[in-house]
Amino acid sequence: MSIARVARVAVTAPHAVRRATAARRPFPVVRRKVAVRSNEIDLEALGLDLDALMPTSILGDLEGLQEEAGAEFDDDGVPLNFGDSAYEADILRTKVGIVDRSGGWRVLRLAGPGAVDALKAAGATGEDIDALMAKGPGRGAPLDLDGGRCAAHVQAGGLLVTAPAAVADALAKAGGDAVKDLAEQCTLLSLVGPDAAELLVRSGAPGVMEQEVGTHATFGFEGCPVVAAFGGDLLAADGTFLAAVNLVADEGIAGLLWNALKGQGAEPVGSQALDAVLAE
Repeated sequence: MSIARVARVAVTAPHAVRRATAARRPFPVVRRKVAVRSNEIDLEALGLDLDALMPTSILGDLEGLQEEAGAEFDDDGVPLNFGDSAYEADILRTKVGIVDRSGGWRVLRLAGPGAVDALKAAGATGEDIDALMAKGPGRGAPLDLDGGRCAAHVQAGGLLVTAPAAVADALAKAGGDAVKDLAEQCTLLSLVGPDAAELLVRSGAPGVMEQEVGTHATFGFEGCPVVAAFGGDLLAADGTFLAAVNLVADEGIAGLLWNALKGQGAEPVGSQALDAVLAE
């Protein structure tokens, strides 16, 4: 059963929902003050603490769901493992795992007339940038920057970039106002393994992994856009390749998305298993 409605290929970045990168917090519960008239019950006089009665989290909090699945977390609140790294590594080789990449990776939005200059300032060649932009919306490519490689995806009005934290930080510094860090708004999840393409089709985003690296589409989930981008085949330490797709999701629905993909067959995998499987 599909979890999504497929939308346009050319998409905008997911809308803002605040996210803490250093330590995750539950999705906030909005507490509104209620005016109490003089003829109503005086709750304070009864000794009731309304704040204490409010829930501290809501159903679908990503960290809460990961904790229920047995996650051991690093200092950034990203799962290291789910109890058995060896088993999780085998899932990546033989089935499909879902990995939270938000700790070591960043999602950036480049927009406006300074977007191309930002890439050049970060070390991309003019030739590579021209080839990328010529692909048009819905496509993308890896770009070599000073210090490492990023994945750049062409969208209407700008670029969506995913990169290791150090590379992203250097790009953000070089690009200035043309670069917006979406770390506090979005979660980056990856589906990795030989069954990733089939799961993506079942989830409602077909075709992304049958095209060139960098191809991306968006689908609607819980009223929010989710960008699915083909990340290519990752080289494993044993010389084999693992298919991977990156999902950029609004922080507010990341837990629900993680749980839905888990229900479709993806198994939770921590960063330790992924690091062990991939070639150095």
